[in-house]
Amino acid sequence: MKLVLAIVTLLVFVNSPSSAQCEGDLSWNFDEDEKAGFSIGGFLSDTFTPQLIIDSKKIRDYVRDARFRELTLRCGDHRAIDGIFLKSLRIADYNVSRGLFLSLMATLEHQNVDFKLPVVGGIHVPLTFEQDSLFNARKKNIPSKVYPDSPSTEEGDKDKLQHFFASAYLAYVSESPELARQGGNFVEWGEAKFVVGGTDDPRDRRANKHGEAFGRDLLVVKTLLPSDYLQPPSDKE
Repeated sequence: MKLVLAIVTLLVFVNSPSSAQCEGDLSWNFDEDEKAGFSIGGFLSDTFTPQLIIDSKKIRDYVRDARFRELTLRCGDHRAIDGIFLKSLRIADYNVSRGLFLSLMATLEHQNVDFKLPVVGGIHVPLTFEQDSLFNARKKNIPSKVYPDSPSTEEGDKDKLQHFFASAYLAYVSESPELARQGGNFVEWGEAKFVVGGTDDPRDRRANKHGEAFGRDLLVVKTLLPSDYLQPPSDKE
């Protein structure tokens, strides 16, 4: 009897909506605003705002939404990361390069960067142009368990996703993983030398390398997902 109950419970779980959400369209029920009624304010805003800014706002709204947080809790960080990429592709009308760029915009976890430059001195550079409250809400929802060895803290490896998607984007648009690698290495060098509090982090380089491979392989196979590349270090290094 216990065995029968266990089997029934397993079947219910496998066929439950939450399980389907983990295996199917990870951007479910996030498009209500896209189907909203016409408004003069919205029309004027969309008319005079560059499409890339509109699309960046949409993907950041997706990550900020409480339902994305629920997706992460139900399905795990890797599936949530896949969700970001799939939603970005959907917003970008399945243009892969644009989808990768939007994924980068969704996962930027630095609001500002402070540079220390010779002669010029300190420079404060904004990155996301979000309101503080919106940035903090989105950052809180960025998946943190990117790798099996990610720190067990609230921050975890949130910052690795911007490295991953930036490298994937460069590798895809340039069709050159080597160019993406050199770009990533230059960023790491510059971060250690010129960014206040920055370091040349080998874990950043690892995320860069995995992103390069993802972007390169997307040139051939369009159905790949980030989770295919965010594997244990021994598998992908």
